[in-house]
Amino acid sequence: MADGYRLLACDLDGTLLDSQGVLPEEVSSALGRAAAAGLAVAVITARPPRDVPPQIRAGIPATAYWAHGNGALVFRPGARRPSRELVFHAGTLRRLAAVLRDARPTWPLAFDLLDATVVQPGFPPELARHWSNVEWRSGVEQVRPVVKILACPFRSCDVGLVDAVQSLVGDAAEVTASGEHFLELGPHGTGKRGVLAWIAEDLGLSTAEVVAVGDGLNDREMLRLAGLGAAPANACEPVRLAADRVLPSNDEAAVAHLVDQLLGRG
Repeated sequence: MADGYRLLACDLDGTLLDSQGVLPEEVSSALGRAAAAGLAVAVITARPPRDVPPQIRAGIPATAYWAHGNGALVFRPGARRPSRELVFHAGTLRRLAAVLRDARPTWPLAFDLLDATVVQPGFPPELARHWSNVEWRSGVEQVRPVVKILACPFRSCDVGLVDAVQSLVGDAAEVTASGEHFLELGPHGTGKRGVLAWIAEDLGLSTAEVVAVGDGLNDREMLRLAGLGAAPANACEPVRLAADRVLPSNDEAAVAHLVDQLLGRG
């Protein structure tokens, strides 16, 4: 492989998928070429497994790792059960919910479980319209593991807001944002940077042998960790600044261009 890279780690929304949420055939074919050339592939997304449609999975090489919930759940190639599973302890979850309620009482919360998402009243319905297995109610049973907390601040989620909430909760959670509209709090040890390191170690690779590509704030540290970090042109400015290479946009098959460069065709 060109320049000694052996793992390609890709964000899903805004990176592999175009602005309509479709995996372009050009990108799917490029991932297949990468895998055939011996490059390991990993898809690292904020989405839970149930919210990745079969037609998207079918376009990703069967040899790919899948990481969901910003790294809370990791599936080795072909596995039906996660090889890595990080969830909130019940006490930590209660403390975090209380901290957020006290500091930001107008922010509604949602809780991503292993099998559903519990959404509190007041959470904007349009933000949850693409989620599956949604339960609208005020609480979440402690007996059901929570993978991620989502908080809606009713403002654009930028680096400053992410950092402010991280300071608020300390090391009880990893705070990030995968879009403009809500913050995401994961269990300690999650985050795309951490899961990228986990996958690289699982493959016996150093992070210098990794290429990572993503467009959102939750991708920024993953790009910084990788030997080569790339961002599509549609990425937010902090992510573009963190990248070693800026690609065409996700509507211009960004990852296909990257694969061609890695294979010496671009």
